[in-house]
Amino acid sequence: MNSRKKHNINFTKPAEPAFITRMKKEAGYVEGPSVETKKEQLPEFNEDDFQVKDDEKPVVVVMNEGDLTAEEAETIEKVQKQIAAKEEKADLSQKIVFKRKKESSDKNKEQSKSTEESKESKRKKQKTKVSKSVLSFNEEDEEV
Repeated sequence: MNSRKKHNINFTKPAEPAFITRMKKEAGYVEGPSVETKKEQLPEFNEDDFQVKDDEKPVVVVMNEGDLTAEEAETIEKVQKQIAAKEEKADLSQKIVFKRKKESSDKNKEQSKSTEESKESKRKKQKTKVSKSVLSFNEEDEEV
């Protein structure tokens, strides 16, 4: 019953003493983030904010023949963007289906045959070991 009464407990921060506020002003102390600052809405960003502008791009310096030029760098960058565009994200609404590669199936068959043969040989060895290690308690042996 006591827990119902304590349900709406709040904390009120006491006021700072005057001498502490004076010291903070003299030192230039700035308050850190509080709970209220976490609840503030952040400004929305556009795609233009994240794009690299022409004046922010790196400067290309060609020292020797065969070095990467600005045009070659742009073509490589375009190719990388095309590759990234080709890689599609997975559609999570569909069922996941795994497919085997055709080339590896021939190798898998050979490996499975060799593993089956090795398993059979191990079983035969185990059977012989089991038959050797079995103790027999015959009535003839007890006659001492």
